[in-house]
Formats: sequence, structure tokens, C-alpha cells
Amino acid sequence: MKPIRLKISGLNSFTEEQVINFELLTEKGLFGIFGPTGSGKSTIIDAITLSMYGKIPRNSKDFINTDSLSTSVVYEFEIGVGTERRRYIVERNIKKDLKNGGYKTTLARLREITAEGEKVLAEKEREVHQKIVEIIGLTAEDFTRSVVLPQGKFSEFLKLSGRERRDMLERIFGLERYGNDLMEKVRKVKNEKALLLGMVNGELSHYEGVTEEALKEALAKLELLKEEEKNLSAEREELLKEREKLKEIWERQKELNQFLEKKRLLDEKASEIEVKRGKIEKARKALSVKPYIDSVEETEKKLLLNKKELEKHAKELEEVSAQLEKIEKDYEITFREKEEKIPLLIEKEERLKRAIQIRDEVQRLSEEREKLLTEYKNLESNIKRLEEEKEKLFLSIENLKKNIAEKEEKIVSIRISTEEKENVFKAFELEKEFERVKREREEKAHKIEEIEKLVEKQKGEHERIKVILAEKEEELQKEESSFNLLEVQKPLSSEELFNFQKELESKRLKLIEAQRNKELEEKLEKTLKEVLEEREKLVKELEKTEREYVEKGKALDALQKEIEEIVRKNMAGELAEGLEEGMPCPVCGSFHHINLAKKVDEKLIEEKKKLERDLRTEREILQEKLIMLKSQLSGFTAKEEISKAELEKAKENLRGIDLEILRKEIEEMEVKFKEEKEKLEDWAKEKEEKEKVLKRLKEEKGQLALEEARIKERLQKDLKLLEEYKLSFEGIEREYQSLLKELENWKEKLGYANFSEKVGEINQKEKLIEKLREEVESLKKNLEELNIKREKVLEDLNQLIVRKTQVVEVGKEKRSVLEKMQKELDSYSEGKDVKKYLEEVQKERAEILQRESFLKNRLEEERRKKQEIESKKVSTLENQILLTNMLKEQIEKLELSLSKEGFKTKEEALSFVISSEEMSEIEIEVKRFENEYTSLVANIERLEGFLKGRQIEEEHWNRLEERIRELEEILTGKRKEIGATEKAIHDMKENLKKVEELTKKKKELEHVIDMLEELDKLFQGNKFVDFIASKQLKYITFSASKRLKEISRGRYALEIDSENNFVMRDDFNGGVRRSVDTLSGGETFLTSLSLALALSSHIQLKGKAPLEFFFLDEGFGSLDSELLDVVMTSLERLKKDKMVVGIISHVEELKDRVPVKLIVTPPTVSGEGSKVRIEYT
Repeated sequence: MKPIRLKISGLNSFTEEQVINFELLTEKGLFGIFGPTGSGKSTIIDAITLSMYGKIPRNSKDFINTDSLSTSVVYEFEIGVGTERRRYIVERNIKKDLKNGGYKTTLARLREITAEGEKVLAEKEREVHQKIVEIIGLTAEDFTRSVVLPQGKFSEFLKLSGRERRDMLERIFGLERYGNDLMEKVRKVKNEKALLLGMVNGELSHYEGVTEEALKEALAKLELLKEEEKNLSAEREELLKEREKLKEIWERQKELNQFLEKKRLLDEKASEIEVKRGKIEKARKALSVKPYIDSVEETEKKLLLNKKELEKHAKELEEVSAQLEKIEKDYEITFREKEEKIPLLIEKEERLKRAIQIRDEVQRLSEEREKLLTEYKNLESNIKRLEEEKEKLFLSIENLKKNIAEKEEKIVSIRISTEEKENVFKAFELEKEFERVKREREEKAHKIEEIEKLVEKQKGEHERIKVILAEKEEELQKEESSFNLLEVQKPLSSEELFNFQKELESKRLKLIEAQRNKELEEKLEKTLKEVLEEREKLVKELEKTEREYVEKGKALDALQKEIEEIVRKNMAGELAEGLEEGMPCPVCGSFHHINLAKKVDEKLIEEKKKLERDLRTEREILQEKLIMLKSQLSGFTAKEEISKAELEKAKENLRGIDLEILRKEIEEMEVKFKEEKEKLEDWAKEKEEKEKVLKRLKEEKGQLALEEARIKERLQKDLKLLEEYKLSFEGIEREYQSLLKELENWKEKLGYANFSEKVGEINQKEKLIEKLREEVESLKKNLEELNIKREKVLEDLNQLIVRKTQVVEVGKEKRSVLEKMQKELDSYSEGKDVKKYLEEVQKERAEILQRESFLKNRLEEERRKKQEIESKKVSTLENQILLTNMLKEQIEKLELSLSKEGFKTKEEALSFVISSEEMSEIEIEVKRFENEYTSLVANIERLEGFLKGRQIEEEHWNRLEERIRELEEILTGKRKEIGATEKAIHDMKENLKKVEELTKKKKELEHVIDMLEELDKLFQGNKFVDFIASKQLKYITFSASKRLKEISRGRYALEIDSENNFVMRDDFNGGVRRSVDTLSGGETFLTSLSLALALSSHIQLKGKAPLEFFFLDEGFGSLDSELLDVVMTSLERLKKDKMVVGIISHVEELKDRVPVKLIVTPPTVSGEGSKVRIEYT
């Protein structure tokens, strides 16, 4: 984790927002935070921890600034390596809970900064804490023990007990995956394997009875079943042949019996059909009469309705006349009332409106008089108040004048002369300048000593770097020569290899295409042969059908001629039957009729016509078949042409291609391609490795050259700086001696040993005089303000008295006017409420006008209604006469129609009327009966001719069918049994394989579970974690001990005892080992620092990102100058390990040892909080 930016406000001594730019602060690798005690240095660590974990390391409850209601911290940091590096911003706002005491978090938010913008990861206090622990991999306690070491926490890890230290190491180094996590994984896998074993055992239980013996028994059973099935099939075939011989006779016999039964039923129905024929005849006659009946009945209905309408109009006319007479009387009364009352009501309304105006004026004047009375009372009160205020102001003015005189006298008594003040201040300035020059002289002497040491050290470092740089240059030249040689030995290029591959792919495609064409050629030749064979069959079928069609045509022509001859003879016979002796023949005219023609039997004609129809049907079927066969032949011809064309195309594509030669060429090219590709890959891999080496050497050389240039530049700067400091020291020494002599002269002249104390005394007197003068000025201002106020009070008092006199006069005048107007109002209102009286008058006038208007409208409406009814009555009477005449004519027409159709009354005719649908149904039924009967007779004759007396007993046929059915059922059962047995045999063979596999799998699982049981026992009690943690602890201890030895110049070393607790070994005292609890402050600091640095350098945050940041806040005050120098040198070396180290101290000696400083200025008495600024050494 690397800090980027921190914003603090309202935390401890910080009030206004302060921004710390860690990117600038950490750019040199080592930085310090300096400031006096209480300035707020440690608050910076508090702010980082508070932003991330919501609490501060020192567990202070009063961490919000006393002048602030809330605190706000915003911390921006980076974490991760390479492409996995991420930047986050965590912020918290914490507010004082004034109501309940304590604090309340009002904002907690964690954001990630990405290329697309900011993304919020958590927005609740608990969620932010969990996410931070997830990202960094450290709890708040781990963080303050290993990354940020605040006051009081520095030696905590050193003194932790074994269990607590193991838990911390487990979290920091992610060892939980070797403890509970690994144990859970083992148990999870063990449970999964146990579940699989259970499943395998379950599957094996399904295959009980699956053995080789069972398989042999099943095979023997199958052979027996097949033999039985063969015998049953032979018997069934014999019976089927017998049934086929008898089948047609049985079916024709059944068909004849069905037709005979149908004929019997139709004979029974014949009398019913005759009745229906008569019903149809009567219905047709009734239908011709029905329109006349409908006309008469319709007119009679209209006459009845018209009569009722006439009676209704007469009654309505009588009612309307009576109502009209009543309304005319009411309207006359209302009209007279309107003419008499309306003028009087209008006059009264005008007088009452005037009364309302007077009443409003009286009310307004009364309100004004009341206001005057109120004003009079207020004036009396204000005059009294101002009189009292005037007396108080006179008294205050006298007291102020007395106070001013006293303070002016005191100023005169404490004043110091101007000459004395000037001399003291000159001597004081000289004294300050002397002290400054003295400090500067001492600092420059110390700095010259430091720079001389540093220059010597840098000279040695510069020589060492130059030697390493020359060695690196020689190594780089060797690698470049080797790389150039490799470039010369390059095999085929990627482009040449790609072109070769393209050529190979082209040949592969050519081979595939040729193979496809070969397969297509063989397929098309086969298809063409099949098409030709089918076409030949179709041609033969077509020729046969054409012959049959011609023969049927000839037969039809002969039959038609025969029918024509029979019909002609039949017509001659019918004509001969009608001839009478002595009457002329209509054909030849002869009167004597000899050798008369005889009629032909109708049955013969019908048979011939039926035969003609059958021939026509057969010929049409043959014609359709011809069309279909010609269409099929056309299709086969087209198919033949297409197949020939495709076959020719396939042969053309194969022309000039030898498949075997092409395959060999491809195989040779594939081998060559593989060899060349492997050569290129090996060459590229070797080149890449050499490029990496070259890049690394160039980078190392560049870093060394940069380091050499940097050291050289720093050495030159330090030499120049040393010269400048020496010249500057000579000048400051001369200035120091001169100032010392001058200061002694001033002390002797003025008689003061300490000018700063005298200046303080003068300043206090000056401040007191200034304060007294300010008070006098303030009192004079107050006196002036009181005089102005007194004048204002007197002026206001006079104005109030004048206004009081005016109010009294106006009040008298308004009272007189009010009395006069009240008398006029009483005369108009007649002692009533004016507004209500006016409303009553207006209401009465409106009601009279409304009533008159309503009756007038009613009168007009009733007159109009009466006129309408009279018109309707006349129209209805005319219609009555018209309908009566029409009815008479319609009755005459009806009687004539009834007589014509043979009905006596209209009721008789109506009894025979049926619907057209019913009539149509009866006609269809009669027609259907006739057609069905004719058809039945023909079919019975046809079947009797076919059977010619042959007959099969039903019992014999049923026995035959039953046996065939029994055999089929037995065969079906046998075949199913054979199929089931075959499937059982197949399944048994497969199951035998599965049993073998499952048995093998069972043994493997049992072996794995045994091993997992052993691992589970090993991991119980976190034994494995303890083992890894102890290894990590030994590694950290070794690293810390190495650093401690370096810092302590070989004296101290750090070890761990048998209980994994830390002990310190003192090699200057015979290697004696001491518990860390017995160490002094300085020893504890050195040991804790070494351990903390070792721990931090090995921390991998979340197991991925290295720790880039280490913060230290205590301990340097316990070290002497020599040891402090060793510690700082050790911290400076951490820059090479890419570790940023920050120290917090008030030790002045450290300031010049760190390249970048954050100076923290303490809060001021005026209320400003701590401030921060960055300085460079």
C-alpha cells in the first residue's frame, strides 16, 4: 500500500482542512514529520487509521476539535503490482452527538478510481470496514502493529504472547488457507469422496444377481423361444392362405345380407312415403291461399289499433281543455298582483339601499373615532415614558463625565518618556540580533563538520560505483555480440512460414475437393443407372395403359351403337302399341298395320346403360393414369439429363488430378512445415531470452550510470556547499564579535542586565495606556450618543403633546356627524335590520315576477298541446275510414281464392300450411327413398349373380378367424419375450462391465478416503498453521536480528526460545540471553524497530501486493547521537528495497537527516488550528 493524499479537518488540533500530498512527501523514499509537542504530528497517523478502520490507535474519546462539531478525513492510496494495481479513496465524517453525548458517523464511503471514472464500493460504516480488511488483508490491530506504528504501539508485536502473535501472523501472511481453510477443504473433499463411495455402493446394490451364470441361462432360454416362435409362424401362414381363399365369398355374402335387410326396411316404409306425397300436394295449394289470409288479418289488426288511438285522443283533448281553463284563471290573478305591488316594492328597495350607504358611513366614522381614542391612550402612555427616559439620560450623562476625568488622570501618571523607550528598544533589537548570529554561528560550525564527513563518504561510494559500472559495460558488450550472432542464424521468417502454410492449406483444400468430386462421380453413376431402369419400367407401363385405353374406347363405341339400336326398336314398339286399325300410321301413313314392332324390355336398356357408365369410368381412370405416367416419364427424363450434366462436371473437375500423388505431396509439406515452425519457435524463444537479458543489463547499466551521475553531482554540490559554508562562517564570526562588544556598552549605559524584560515592562504600560485611551474614547462616544439621544427624546416629547391636542379636536367633530347620520338611518330602516329588510323586499319582487312568467309559459304550452291533439284526432278518423274499405276488398279476394283451391274456410287452408324448409325436407326424403330402393334392387341382383348359390357357414369362418387371432397373440407374446430376453442379455453384458468398473472405483475411493482421514487428523488444532507460523517467525527473527546487529554494531541479536517467545542475546556480555521485558527504553526501541522493519519488509498485502509504506511515531528521543546516526543510516537503506519510511519526532537532529520534511505548526491562541507545509533539506 502506498499513500497518495490525506485531507484532515476538525480532528484533534486540526480545525481548517489541511491537505498532505504524500506523492511529494514520499518521492525520496524517506521523510519526516516534525513539530513541537502538541502540534498534531501523531494526529496524521490517527487520521489514516480513522479513515480506514473508523477508530484511532490511541483510543481517545475526545478526538473531535473543541471548536468543531464534526471531523472529516479523506485518505487516497494505491495498492497492487503491475496491471493489478488499484487506487482507492476512503472518507469518513464523524459528528458530535450533542443530545446523547458521544459520536455518530454521518458518512463512510469507499471509492475506486478507474479509467472510466469513480466507482463506489461501499457506503455504510460496517461495509467500508469489511471492504478495507478485504482489500488490504490487515485488521486495525495488525495495521498499527506492523505498518503504522503510533505512540504506545511500537513494541506491542515484540511483547505479544504466542497465541496472539500466531493469530496476527496468520492474518498478515494469509496463513488461514493452511489452517481452517485447508482443514475445511480436506473435510470437504473427504465428504465428497464419502458421498461418491456411498453412491458407488448404492449403484452396486442395483446390480445384485448380475453374474456370468445368469448370462448363460438367459442365452439358453433365448434359443428355446426362437424355436417355438418358428413353429407357430408356420401354422399361422397355412391358416392365412385358407382364409384368403374364402374371404371374398364371405364378404360378398355379408354384403348381400345387409342389402336384403335394407330392402325389407324400405318396403315397410313405402306407405309412409305415399302419405307424405299427399301432404306436399295439399301444402302447395294452402301456400297459394295464405297471402290473402295474411292481408285480411293484418288489416283487421290495424283497424283495432286505429280505434284505440281515436279513443285515446278524445280523452286527452278533454283533459287538456280542463287544465287550460284553470291556468288561464291563475294567470289573470297573478298578472293583477304584479301590476299593483311591483312599483311599491321598487320604491322601497331604493330607500333601503340609501339606508345601507348611511349605515356603512356611520360604521366607518365609528371605527375612525375608536382609532382616535386608542391613539389618545397611546400618546398619554408615550408622553409618560419619555418623561421618565429624559430624567434617566440626564443622570447617565453626569456619571460619564466623571468617569472620563478619572481615566485621563491615570494615563498621565503611568506615561514613560519617548527617549527612554527608544534607547531600550534599540538595545533590545541589538540583543535579538546577537542571539540570532550566535545560533547561526553554532549551526554553521556543526553543518561544516557534517558536510566534511558526508563528502568523504560520497567519494568512496563514487569510486565503488565506477568499478561496478565498468564491469556491467563489459558484460553488456558480450551479450550484444551473442545476440548479433543469433540474428545471423535466423531460420525461415514468420512471413515465409506463413506463405508456406498457405500453400499447404491450398493443397489440402484441393485434395478435399478432389475426394468430394470422386465420391460425387460414383454416386451420380449409380443414380443415373437407377433412373434409366425406372424410366424403362415406366415406358412399358405407359404402352400397356395406352393399349387398354384404345381397347376400352372401341368397346364403348360398339356398346353405344348397340344402345342406340335398342332405343330405336323400343320407340318403334311404343309407336306400334298406339296404332289403331283403320287409322293412318304417323310414320308411313298406312291404314293396315302388319308385322308390328315389339317393345324392348326396360331392364335390358338399363343394364346396357349401366355397362356404358362403367366403361366410361374405367376409360376416364385409364386417361388419368396416362396423364400421370407421361408426367412421371417427363420427370425421369429431366432427372436423367441433370444427372448426366452433373456427372460430366464431376469428371471434368477430376481431370488431370492424381489423388495418391497429391496426398504424398501434402504429407511431405506437413513434415517440412512442422520442422521449420519448431526451428522458428526455438530461435524466437532464444531471441526473447537474450533480449530480456540485454534489456536487464541495459537497465542495470542505466541505473548505475544514473546513480554514478547522481553521486558525482551530489559530491560536487556538497564540496561547493562546504566552501560556501566556510566563507559564510568567517563573516558570521566577525559579526558575532562586533555585536558582543556593542551589547556590553548598552548594558553599562542604561543599567539593565536583561533588555527583553524591560521591553516587556514598557509594552505592558503602553498596552495599559492604550487600553485607557480606548476606554476614554469609548466613554466620550457614549457621552455624545447620550446627548443626541436626550435631544431626540425632548423633540419626540413635544411632537406627542401637539398630536394629543389634535386628536381631541378631531374626536369632538366626528361625534357630532355620527349623531346626525344615525337619526336619518333610523327613519329609513323602520327599526329593522337594513340588509335583511332589503333582501326580503328583493325576494318578494322576484317571486311575483317569476310566478307571472311561469304561468304565462304554462298557458302557451297548454294551448299548443290542445291544438296538436285535435290535429291527431282528425288524422286518426280519416285512417279509420280508409282501413274499413280496404278490409272489405281483401275479404272478397280471399273467398274467391279458397273456392278455387278447394278449401271451405281459411282455417282449413291454414291447417295444411307448412314451412318451405319442411316441404323441402319431405321432397328430399321421398326422392332419396326412390333412389335408394332402385339401387338396392340392382345390388341384390349383382351379388346373387356373383355367388351363384355358394355359401359359407358363419361358425366355420369364426373358428378360422379365432385361431388366427390366437396364433397372432401367442406370436406377439413370444416375440416380446424374445425381445425382452435379448435386451436382458444385452443389459446384463453392459451391467457386467459396469460392475467391474464400479468395483475398481470403490477400491480407489476407499484408498483416497483413508489418506484424507490421516490428513484431517494432522490438520486438527491448527498444527500445520503453527508449524508455518513458526517458520515465518524464524525467518522474520533472522532478518530482524541481522538488522539489530548492524544497528548495535554487533552487540545485540534477536532469537526465539522453545516457546516461540522473543529473547535478546548480548554478544558483548558473553552471549547472555535476556527476556524482552527486561530491556531498557533504548534497547526496546532498537529491538522493536528491527523487528518491525523485518516484519514490514515481508508483508504481502492480501498475499499479492508488497508493503510499500512504514510509519514510525516514537522512540528516537531515547537514543544518543551516535546510535541515532546508525538508526537513520539503516532507515535510509530501505529506499533501495522500494520501501517508503516515515518518522514522526520532535528531535531537532533528525531534521537534516531526512530529504523531505512535513512541518506541523501548532494551533494559535487566536483559534487557528494546526497547519502543515512541506520543506526539502
